[in-house]
Amino acid sequence: MYKNILLKLSGESLMSENENINKENTRKIAELIKRVHEMGINIAIVCGGGNFFRGRSHQDMEAINADSMGMLGTTMNALALRDAFNKVNLPNVIFSPFDFHELIEYHSEDELKKMYQEGTVVVFSGGTGHIGCSTDTAASMKAIMVGADVIIKLTNVDGVYDKDPNKYPDAKLYKRLTHQEVLDNPEIKVMDLACIKDCKEHKKDILVINFDNQENLIKVLNGENIGTVITVE
Repeated sequence: MYKNILLKLSGESLMSENENINKENTRKIAELIKRVHEMGINIAIVCGGGNFFRGRSHQDMEAINADSMGMLGTTMNALALRDAFNKVNLPNVIFSPFDFHELIEYHSEDELKKMYQEGTVVVFSGGTGHIGCSTDTAASMKAIMVGADVIIKLTNVDGVYDKDPNKYPDAKLYKRLTHQEVLDNPEIKVMDLACIKDCKEHKKDILVINFDNQENLIKVLNGENIGTVITVE
């Protein structure tokens, strides 16, 4: 079982058909994360902002504006998670690469790593803080920062396929891949290549599991063979 994890959570997991942030969905996620915390696992989270704005989908906008709006979306999601975590008495802290001193207290990287290792859930908002970088890249950077053993990508498919399973019914599910196999095969789309390269260099596993059934997270942390693992060997 992994002791130190980073969860890559989509912004869409917080939303409902009519709400950008749905109270019930957010509460369920908070309760799930608390169960993981009670297993003695240290948790960091990088949340996307797609429930508010997906910068890469707005090619008609200048990148600095589109990406900035996306990073602000991740910040709103982090605040929503903080509220939900507080309601279930789960110790947590938000990190932002931007100066939101009236909203988010500043902590150094050393302070965050210490809090993470002591059991505080660390929520990273704002992506990398740089234009042109996705929250995938933020996930690998933050996993390296806090010393996570694995990035767990929570998605809406059963793992990594050789092609889009939503378009191709004959798509093949991979149970195990190496970072290099992903880098060598552009048809395998998991996370941004910068993220895969970081994980390869720093020997970070990536687990991709279906989050439509949230119990999958508990199962995989208990050692069940669910989804796809991407590893060095």
